[in-house]
Amino acid sequence: MSAPFSEVQGELFARMDAKARDVVERRFGVRLNSSQSSEKYQAAWDVYQNATVKIIKAISGAACIEDPAGYAATIARNSCRDYWRIHNPGWADLKGRLSRFFRRQPAYALWEIDAQLGSVCGPASWRDRPLAEGNRVSALIEQPRRIRSSALPKIEVLEQLDAPAWDRLLKGIFEDLDGPVRLDELVSIVGVLFGVSGSREMAFDELAPSDDGRSWDPAAPERPPDFALAVRQQLAKLWNELRSMPKRWVIPFLLNPPGMKGGRKLHGGAPEDGPDRGEVAVFTSNGIATVAEIDDLIGFTNEHYVILWAHLEIAARGGPALETTTDSRVRFAVIWNLLPLDDIVIARLMGLESAQKVINLRMVAKNHLAKVLVESGIPKISGHGY
Repeated sequence: MSAPFSEVQGELFARMDAKARDVVERRFGVRLNSSQSSEKYQAAWDVYQNATVKIIKAISGAACIEDPAGYAATIARNSCRDYWRIHNPGWADLKGRLSRFFRRQPAYALWEIDAQLGSVCGPASWRDRPLAEGNRVSALIEQPRRIRSSALPKIEVLEQLDAPAWDRLLKGIFEDLDGPVRLDELVSIVGVLFGVSGSREMAFDELAPSDDGRSWDPAAPERPPDFALAVRQQLAKLWNELRSMPKRWVIPFLLNPPGMKGGRKLHGGAPEDGPDRGEVAVFTSNGIATVAEIDDLIGFTNEHYVILWAHLEIAARGGPALETTTDSRVRFAVIWNLLPLDDIVIARLMGLESAQKVINLRMVAKNHLAKVLVESGIPKISGHGY
């Protein structure tokens, strides 16, 4: 179990949480303390809660936080980008198409400058050129048709563009930019041109004023798109089934997930030493469910939180007192960082006589889910063209 916050950590969390909240509010254009109920407002709440969980884990894990504001802002920005990437699959598909084109065409290239920038792209002979100026990139994202007309595609359907058409389009874009760009920026430029949903949102870091402090956590390496899609399909099937299962099965499964047998762990990673445990965060990290949706499915009541605060000794170990943590979202964020829970604690929450009863219920849930996966078939990884 991760130890709850000390007083100093609590003060650090308060400052970082406030910064993350501010970033999310500005990115989504909402106020989280308002009485709105729009889809954008709810999305902002989900992103903010995910950012809060990441901040708690960073502080609890003794991460090196030289600039709390910059660190929290980076977490919030990345949480926003993760949300928009997941909810705009057309943008991700376009990124895959462009990545494959650059890797297959010798006249173009992808390369790395540093981990924060991610992949940079351009004509192969431009590797030593400085990056395109920010105002040129922003202008082209806003008006991609400003490039020379002969470079614009005659076909408005992305899937129908052949290699020569891509070559003409990219030559026109790079002539206007006069320098290489981040791959994500190029995807947004092309995405706006073709009306791909979310393209402007995915470019928000380049268009928004950068007053969020220094970025500290480098971008995580991305898994191959085909593999990630197969994992998400499998996890989506699991999540949909979990939502329909009896609560007495769901709670033991989510609060202390088992590793699923059959070749790879639930999160798709390599086998590890130690107990065969899964991670409920796999659903959030793959865009299958938000922390708020997992919170709703588990359905902790105030009585449950009283039990959790007492058995986990949260306040006694320096964490926030239950009576001062009135927002259920924040309460769940504290518990989220302490998952998985011991079966003894789960038994107390469920009013069961022993941990063995929790183990038995989890086994029922695990066997049921394994059967569903077998009957539905494991998603296959397929190849793609441009």
